[in-house]
Amino acid sequence: MTDLAEDDRIRPTLPRLGRKLGLARLALTWESAWLAAWPAVGIAGLFLALALLDVLPHLPGWAHALVLLALAVAFGVAARRGCRRFSAPGTEEARRRLEQASGLDHRPLAAMEDTLAVGGNDPDSAALWRVHQQRMAEMVRRLRVGAPTPGLARLDQWSLRGALLLLLVVGLTAGWRDADERLARALQPALGVGKSAANVARLDLWITPPSYTGLAPLFPTRLAKAPAGAPPAGPQGAAAPDGPVLLKVPAGSKLAAQVQGPGGGQARLRLGDDAVPFETVDRASSRLEMALEKGGPLEVELSGETLGAWAVEIVPDRPPTIAFDKPPQPTLHAATGIAFNAADDYGLVSVRAELRRTYEKGAVIGKEMTTLELHLPGRNATAAKESGFHDLAPHKWAGMPVTMELVAVDALGQEGRSEAMPFTLPERQFTNPVARAIIEQRKRLTSEPHKREDIVRRIVEIASEPGAFHHDSVVFLALITARSRLSMDETDGAVEPVRGLLWDTALRLEDGRVSLAERELRRAQETLMKALAENASDAELERLMAELRRALDRYLRAMAQQMMQNPDQQPQEFDPSTMQMMRSSDLQKMLDQIRDLMRSGARQAAREMLAQLQQMMENMRAMQVMRSRSPQGQGAGAMRQLQQMMQRQRQLMDQSFRRQQQGMQPGPGQATDQQALQRMLQQFREQMQGMQPGQGPGPGQFLDRANEAMEQAIRSLQQGRPGDAAGQQGQALEQLRQAGRGLMEQMMERFARESGMGRPRQQRPGQPQRDPLGREMMGSDADSSDVQIPDESAVQRARDILDELRRRSGQSFRPRIELDYIDRLLHRF
Repeated sequence: MTDLAEDDRIRPTLPRLGRKLGLARLALTWESAWLAAWPAVGIAGLFLALALLDVLPHLPGWAHALVLLALAVAFGVAARRGCRRFSAPGTEEARRRLEQASGLDHRPLAAMEDTLAVGGNDPDSAALWRVHQQRMAEMVRRLRVGAPTPGLARLDQWSLRGALLLLLVVGLTAGWRDADERLARALQPALGVGKSAANVARLDLWITPPSYTGLAPLFPTRLAKAPAGAPPAGPQGAAAPDGPVLLKVPAGSKLAAQVQGPGGGQARLRLGDDAVPFETVDRASSRLEMALEKGGPLEVELSGETLGAWAVEIVPDRPPTIAFDKPPQPTLHAATGIAFNAADDYGLVSVRAELRRTYEKGAVIGKEMTTLELHLPGRNATAAKESGFHDLAPHKWAGMPVTMELVAVDALGQEGRSEAMPFTLPERQFTNPVARAIIEQRKRLTSEPHKREDIVRRIVEIASEPGAFHHDSVVFLALITARSRLSMDETDGAVEPVRGLLWDTALRLEDGRVSLAERELRRAQETLMKALAENASDAELERLMAELRRALDRYLRAMAQQMMQNPDQQPQEFDPSTMQMMRSSDLQKMLDQIRDLMRSGARQAAREMLAQLQQMMENMRAMQVMRSRSPQGQGAGAMRQLQQMMQRQRQLMDQSFRRQQQGMQPGPGQATDQQALQRMLQQFREQMQGMQPGQGPGPGQFLDRANEAMEQAIRSLQQGRPGDAAGQQGQALEQLRQAGRGLMEQMMERFARESGMGRPRQQRPGQPQRDPLGREMMGSDADSSDVQIPDESAVQRARDILDELRRRSGQSFRPRIELDYIDRLLHRF
């Protein structure tokens, strides 16, 4: 029983031993095969490296063929010897490998196969034999196969295999894109007479457009060999049936070409009737660089054969175009609104307005010119549709007829001009008598420069009555300084500084600190607008945004102080609550939205919103002018009454809408309330009969439509249809808004006629009329505008998307094509 138990402990080792022997035999087979195949593999690797490096085609045809023959013979001999050297390992070799890999002494695997020759009947000998077998079995349980070790170092003592591996890596790096073509050239030596150079030469040709175009280089071909009559297809597409590929390149492009191969120094380029030889770089390569100044057939020849042929067409850089989007428009605050459309094929560099004075009813145009730089939406913009306000009231030509011509400039310095637009440069109207007197003398410096002594005398008279300007020492010192400069310096150089001094003095008398704060605000707005267009850094934009916020705060404080000091100049007709005056918090909210848009990368939307803010501020300035000049009129009460009706109609519409959502019938008093509002509208319509009509659609027709919509809403409410009633009440509300716009237009026209400012900016038919802050009239929300500005949720979504893109750009496990796409998206922001 004891013998059987011991045999059972030994037998499980035998299957494991069989698996180990199989693995050892595989390792020995691999080592033997690799040692036998290494010479042939090395020769094949050498050929592959030479082929990928494109070395063989640069040899003469006979040398190329000789190298191929030598490599083929060497490969055959090495393969034959390898086959003879290879021998399959047996069981004994596998056992010996296991013993050596496991570090076992005394060959335990062989011992396990032994048998007891003598003394088998002796119990002591048998017991000793079993102990020996058990020890061998214990040793076998720790067998290891070990990794294959071909032992190439014995055959390659110079480590040539490392150099071969390096050549293969370099070859794969250099030629993996066109590996099949390189292999084909390596296997085809050029043995023909008169054709070897052209057949093995390689042509690289590329055309680089001017940098200002922003276009990528063109690569017409990368493979030089082209059979006669069949030019290779370039990136522009396949060759036309009747000719080579047409390459359209911008004027000023540069061509570079390189030929590699035997006889490269004989290459030449033909463009039309001109032939330009290549410059020899070395025995096997030549290159050429030239500017493409004309089009025509383009060919590259080598040893009388054509390597490539194309047709080149030079696309000229056209001058930019520019035109007025609308005539220059003066505002009530004497600013000038300029709107233009400009375009260029490759990008605009700058846009300016040139002003020249006209004489004798515009028949004579003066030589003196004033230039005004205008903003573009961005660098190298191919199209621009911009508008803005410019303060030209301080100009010496204010109030005089001028012509304005817009000029657009591209990267080549080419200029495109608009038609000359005649108009009268707006002149600010001053209400302060001392300010008017100062401005009168300032104008005389331009219109009557020869009467300088009389102008000085009049300035002294103004200064001699300090009570007229409340003994303001700043005004007094400014007048005395102007007198001294004009008296002591009789040259024309003293006139311009005095003009500026007199203008600032008049503004101080008229507006106090408001004018200075206004100029700072306008300057901050223009600086930020320019920085957005020029793609300034985030830090610079944050700094300019902070400056704009401070300038706006100073301006609003100055306006509030002026209103408190002059409460009598606030007519009831323009009561802030009636006209929905913009509060400081509303303006600060707009600044916050502009800042958020800039931070999220939506700079174009930020520019649009900043332009909207400029429009609002310009209208606010015009509102101040209207407040200080407008007489009381019947339009004031009409506007207030109309707004009250709109507010009541909105409440009734909300009630109908809520009942419709809740599935409830109209309340018993809703139809009655709507009828009461209709009677109020009819009474208001009768009062409007006596008002003077304006030039546009009168408010009467909108009131009639509102009355019809109210009548329909009353019937719907009486029939228990609150949903229909809500829609009809909304129509009535819209018609009331239209009536308010028409009424405001009439009031603006009447004020313009009475003030002599001319008719204010016209609205196209059907375009929403704006209040003095640029918003839709009568009851519109503060954000009502046709400028598409993202709301807060859209800005937050944009910020979330931007954060997600930044997170994904740092994840290296993503595919390279996805990471490149994300980088391109982030580059825009």
